[in-house]
Amino acid sequence: MSESEPDTHAERRLPRRETRSAQRPVHYPANRRPNPLARFHDPFDDLPLTLRERRLMERSVRGRERPPAAQSFAVSPAEEPLTPDNPFAFDDDAREMLLAELVAATPAYRPAPLRRPVRSREFPWWLIAVCAVSAVILYFFWNDADTSRICFAPGCTAREPAMQAYTSALAPDLPTPDGQHSVLGPPSISAQQIDRILAEWGSPAAGTGATWVELGVRYGIDPAYALAFFIHESGAGTAPGWAGRKPDGSTTHNIGNIICAGYRTCYGRFRDYASWEEGIEDWYRLIAVEYVQWRGVHTVEEIVPIYAPAVENNVPAYAGTVNRLVAEWRTLRAR
Repeated sequence: MSESEPDTHAERRLPRRETRSAQRPVHYPANRRPNPLARFHDPFDDLPLTLRERRLMERSVRGRERPPAAQSFAVSPAEEPLTPDNPFAFDDDAREMLLAELVAATPAYRPAPLRRPVRSREFPWWLIAVCAVSAVILYFFWNDADTSRICFAPGCTAREPAMQAYTSALAPDLPTPDGQHSVLGPPSISAQQIDRILAEWGSPAAGTGATWVELGVRYGIDPAYALAFFIHESGAGTAPGWAGRKPDGSTTHNIGNIICAGYRTCYGRFRDYASWEEGIEDWYRLIAVEYVQWRGVHTVEEIVPIYAPAVENNVPAYAGTVNRLVAEWRTLRAR
């Protein structure tokens, strides 16, 4: 290339550079940038709005209705920020319709079903009646102080007056096996003889001979056997190791060492009676009802294995002692 020839390439490059620099875009702030996507319609806007979205929309509307803050300087139309159209903007009629729809909306909860009212003011007479009947049943079941009633408590025996002569009527009907001795029958010893025997033993029950004979006649049991059981069990109340003796010197008046078994008053594992008459009668009642009537046994040989089982006593020696004492007393009376 000669010096006279112009540099056409340089001339071509220079205007092109100037054109590129002239066409360089202007960088606007973020709040002034145009948003062409705002002009498009979002298909999800057609879905029903939730309550939260409606409240947000109402807040935005209220914000739009507020007067603009005073500006310290005027903004020219050319410098106004380019903001996209507000999709939540709507007129007053649409806002009123939205508020009416929110007010008339059905609550999301279900009311509780009505319950049947409780009759709290009615007096529970039926409960009072049930308690009264239960109390009467328990009274007859556990209390056996009255001799005119039947006691069904465990270990408690009958007290019906008709039962007092029942064993006497059964005496001819119950056969006595050979070699055995029946406790049923009229008294074979007198009240005076019983008092003399108790006095010889130094018994605290001395002077109760008439009670032994009277109750024996009432229950149809020979009082000689009751006295023999008393002597064998406790030495007529004088044995040092007798369980019926209390520390204060008194006794349980339990002539046969009858186990408590549900009785109303007990001392240790044995029954405790208020008097000798009560203790003597309970022994007669025990033999007459629980042995003669319920079990059908009436001889010493049949009663002792149940009354004093072999695990605690020598059954043959027990029965032999009772029969021997009764035989001796009967022989003395015959003289």
